Amino acid sequence: MLELQTFEALFKENHAHCLAFATHYTGDAHVAEEIVQQVFLRLWEKRDTITITGPVKAYLFSAIRNTAISQWRKDIVRSEKENGYGKVTETTVGAGEEVKELERLYRQALERLPERCREVFILSRQQHMKYAEIAEAMNISVKTVENQMGKALKILHQELKEYLPLLTGFLF
Repeated sequence: MLELQTFEALFKENHAHCLAFATHYTGDAHVAEEIVQQVFLRLWEKRDTITITGPVKAYLFSAIRNTAISQWRKDIVRSEKENGYGKVTETTVGAGEEVKELERLYRQALERLPERCREVFILSRQQHMKYAEIAEAMNISVKTVENQMGKALKILHQELKEYLPLLTGFLF
């Protein structure tokens, strides 16, 4: 259970970094502030049930990224409704294509990982399993899981280095 003092310290320590990341990710300081506030509010509301494994900053950046994408999708739907059903604006098409391209590059980089690295990475980042759970499921040591995650992150970092500002919270 996250206590108020611990949460306040977490907020003070990470708010500026989260806001900078969200601003860079969204390109809008006001939207970024709203997203960061939503993420911290959800963290507080789910404090009794949430378990964060790994670095807190990585969790927060991932939550910011996911919230921004969710907000972006809602904005597209709202824009489509305002412009009439079935109409898609040039902006939404362009943004959608950029996201699809980024997802394609990410999947390609993931496929180039050695098999064990890829399995560990997917279980950790996409299936949200803890390192101990991964070790048990794959019948390997926790240290091996740590090493494989480090290797996977290093390779993905190198493969996707020009896209890091968009992926930092998601992968790293």
